[in-house]
Amino acid sequence: MSSPLDPFLSVLSLTCRVRVPAPSEPDYGSADFYLPLIGIPAGLAALGGWGLGTLLFPGSWLPALSALAAQYLAFNLFHLDGLADSADAGLTLAGPERRLEILKDPRVGVYGLFAAFLVLAARAAALAALGGRPGLPAVLLAAPVAGRFAAVLVPLAAKPARSEGLGSLMRDFRPPAAAAGLLAGLAPAFLAVLAGLPDEGSVLAGILGTGTGALAAGLAAGLGTAFFYRRRFGGFTGDALGAAVELGELTFLLGACAAAGAAGGA
Repeated sequence: MSSPLDPFLSVLSLTCRVRVPAPSEPDYGSADFYLPLIGIPAGLAALGGWGLGTLLFPGSWLPALSALAAQYLAFNLFHLDGLADSADAGLTLAGPERRLEILKDPRVGVYGLFAAFLVLAARAAALAALGGRPGLPAVLLAAPVAGRFAAVLVPLAAKPARSEGLGSLMRDFRPPAAAAGLLAGLAPAFLAVLAGLPDEGSVLAGILGTGTGALAAGLAAGLGTAFFYRRRFGGFTGDALGAAVELGELTFLLGACAAAGAAGGA
């Protein structure tokens, strides 16, 4: 018997590395709304990892690494694999059909290894630079939502490269549902802004900045990934969604660092 939770549990079980209850027949019809919401537990995992790292290793880079470890072990390793596969296949000198074959290869090549290293190193550096700032909890909660919003935009901007596989299941996405999912997913980050800033004006600026940053990061990473896949593969695959998540989160974190640096220098 179907349940109203089936669409959410279908998307959660697809993207979470922790075993969760899943319907026997997955329902991805509302993935355009629910995928950004998966950013909430992913952000909570990062926030918990940061808290544990700060408790055990204050005043070092280790809280940033602890936050990354918690989020990746619970959620993002799937997406990092998609990024690595995208780099291996998309950057090689070959035609679209050969690139699609490389995407199926479980081995990681030098392009994929380099791309994964750069993303992880940049994320760790960004989190370490943001450590100790009052807006860090909101950043940790918003970045995963921005990344998953980027993934939702890929099927809106490209067609599936194959008639089978995960990419072929991600279809009929709707921009209003994606926007609603982004706003709903950002609710905990907005609450963190409200709890962490001292006056009404700074709270409003923080909420607007968080929302604008997530929207901009998602648009840049999602549309950029869709364009890359259209040019290199003729359409997107499930690996494109993982790559978009990673690039969207990284873009948001780098934007937060730039904004914090500008505010600190003002």
